[in-house]
Amino acid sequence: MRLGMAGAVICTLAGTAVGGMLRERKYARLRLLEGEAEILARMRLMLMEERLSMPRLLEECARAAPDNLFAKRLLRVGQLLEKQPLLSLENAYGEACRLYPLTAEKKEDRYVMHHFFRQLGRGTAAMREQAAASALRKVKPALESAEEAAKTGGKLSMQLGLLLGLVVGIALW
Repeated sequence: MRLGMAGAVICTLAGTAVGGMLRERKYARLRLLEGEAEILARMRLMLMEERLSMPRLLEECARAAPDNLFAKRLLRVGQLLEKQPLLSLENAYGEACRLYPLTAEKKEDRYVMHHFFRQLGRGTAAMREQAAASALRKVKPALESAEEAAKTGGKLSMQLGLLLGLVVGIALW
């Protein structure tokens, strides 16, 4: 069945859209990791000052980056801790993860953050600051990897999507 020029154009556009979607997934992970790194760095500084309760600390860090999905999780954790003071920080974060699932988050990213919140709920302010520093050190390599993947893989996804669309469009012409 031959679709002609209109079919070729539609296939090209569809292939480009698929490539764009794949590219966006790579950039979504990059934005997530950038937000996590920014919030962890801010949290670490605030922990050094030892001036806020844990719910207030989380809410302050979340309000610094309101458009970040990770910040929404932190805000929810802070709200849960205020409403249920006996709830552990790790369980509050788990509940926030269920409420705000992040499709760009990989399994290893989830593990790092769950481990961080487990450590953050225990110990002195100095130990909490060290937990934030440790989580930040673990996020940095993933962030660098995501930057590289977004630059090279994002461009490649767009090009392959366009090429696939052209090939299918020409075949159907």
